[in-house]
Amino acid sequence: MKVAYWGSSRRSGVTCALTAIGLTAVLSYPFKITIFEDHYSENGVFRYLFPRRWLYRVAEPVHSYGKGKFQDDVHRLSRQCRADDYPVIELLEKGLYYVPQFTRNEDLFDYQFHCNLLPVLRQYSEIAFIDTRRGNALSSKMILEEADVVAVLLKQDMYEIQSFFQNYSSLVPKAFFIISDYHRKSKVNLAKIISEFGFRKDCIGVIPHSDEFQFAADYGRMIEYISSNYMGGVGRENHYFMQELKKTTFMLMQQVAFNRELGEVY
Repeated sequence: MKVAYWGSSRRSGVTCALTAIGLTAVLSYPFKITIFEDHYSENGVFRYLFPRRWLYRVAEPVHSYGKGKFQDDVHRLSRQCRADDYPVIELLEKGLYYVPQFTRNEDLFDYQFHCNLLPVLRQYSEIAFIDTRRGNALSSKMILEEADVVAVLLKQDMYEIQSFFQNYSSLVPKAFFIISDYHRKSKVNLAKIISEFGFRKDCIGVIPHSDEFQFAADYGRMIEYISSNYMGGVGRENHYFMQELKKTTFMLMQQVAFNRELGEVY
């Protein structure tokens, strides 16, 4: 079951949303989720999961999956397990896993992912969350075409939403929409967006703006933030943030579970 996270514009919050929803989903439900990235980025998933001093220590050259070594620091930070001969870091026990970036060379990463990991994804039986590049990555078009659900990240901007429908209407049938960095007091609120564009209410969610969440994410403390605030959060802002994040996660995972059941039937 493949869920591609994708944004129609730059800085739409794809990576941050994927990581937050992945963490929330495995805290809420008995899912096993593995996070993949189809492109190299210094601002990738890893930056949200570990403090800054560890950011670049995972991006070492690996000649082929299953034959390279990560630094001892990464081994101490997380459990290292292997499946299908590619490295996987276990983030939350028996729930959330991450396939780390293996080189800082963008072209090499693009090629290796296309040749080695894309075939793995096609046969993957568990739930895969894929941070999917907007643009010309070798695998991005195929991932979007083959994904069971596409989580489309949109900014809270009417023009951008209109632009999405004009340019990417082919994604609509399997899209779940997420408004990132959502400000509930904005004139362009969720009710107006739903009314203007005719979204189904069960196919669109928000991840609210939160200074505390963003601070934690920027310093690699997202696991700690979501885990400690999961039961409600201290303070009105944290409570509202977690309430909406859990609601959005629930609606998205409903689509994932529905598609999974359809796949098993057929």
